Amino acid sequence: MTQKEIEDINKNCPSDQGIFVEPYGIPVDIKEPVIYSRYETGGYHGGSCWGGEARWYENEVPQDRFKVLDLVLEKLYPNISYLQYKKIDELIHNNEETEREYYGNSTNYKIEYIILSELELLLDNM
Repeated sequence: MTQKEIEDINKNCPSDQGIFVEPYGIPVDIKEPVIYSRYETGGYHGGSCWGGEARWYENEVPQDRFKVLDLVLEKLYPNISYLQYKKIDELIHNNEETEREYYGNSTNYKIEYIILSELELLLDNM
């Protein structure tokens, strides 16, 4: 992909999605661009210095959780079949991260990513 294509895709992505190099929550040994999505899954909130107790909450998986992949495929391979898409789905790596906050509060994230070079290689062989 060209830098211009990446910029166009990133402009149209929801928050915390896009094509990035070394984004939050992926292994540090991956030094190349990844197709990236991160969304909040839950955590604890309500804790405060006035004695408020942190309570657990959960979020549903967003409908557009990996919209960036759709944007990439629309650009690179717009006539993809369902079975080809299922092969791409197997390239998705995932991770979970927790941001610790004051007073027992925290936010949990689900991170999903595809290494861009792996996707390009798979698409070239289709």
